Amino acid sequence: MSILILLFSFFKPSQSQTFKDGDMIFHTSKSSQSQIIQKITSSKFSHCGIIFYKKGVPYVFEAVQPVKMTPLNVWINRGVGGKYVVTRYKKTISKEDRDRMMYYAKRQLGKAYDIKFQWSDSKMYCSELIYKVYVAGGVTLADCKVFSDYDLKNPAVKKLISQRYNEGFSKQEPVISPVDLYESNLVKTVYSNY
Repeated sequence: MSILILLFSFFKPSQSQTFKDGDMIFHTSKSSQSQIIQKITSSKFSHCGIIFYKKGVPYVFEAVQPVKMTPLNVWINRGVGGKYVVTRYKKTISKEDRDRMMYYAKRQLGKAYDIKFQWSDSKMYCSELIYKVYVAGGVTLADCKVFSDYDLKNPAVKKLISQRYNEGFSKQEPVISPVDLYESNLVKTVYSNY
């Protein structure tokens, strides 16, 4: 009997079993643009995704190159130090709305990652994907901002803008960042190991 107790103390149930379809997950990415996103948004978060289960296994729908489904444990391990936060919409999402969200998310699979963070459906970036998945379910999680609402003064930020946009950068482009979704008053934190 004592051996069983010892085994259970080492093999705790997976935290992922407490998550639900539609939960949002945030971390600090190891990508080359992560620090730039952190500087612009004054946040530790530089990447996010939305959790959906497939045959009982949790996956993260994420906009990387390309938009794809990533096993939850793989997604977590890609972040700095394995640290992440999961938030949940405070109200109940009906099965019909959840199905619409899932349908929309699946239709985005394979789309290219939007390195210019533009508000179109032809390409997607991470927080745009979450925002639009929720809109498909009838929920607007946060107000969109424009680029001029963020801190664009840092020299590294200016250099990246110059490289990616040339003369085509509009400070009035609608945009939503990971921290905008995280700070929404419509969501609550259900897990954090930061």
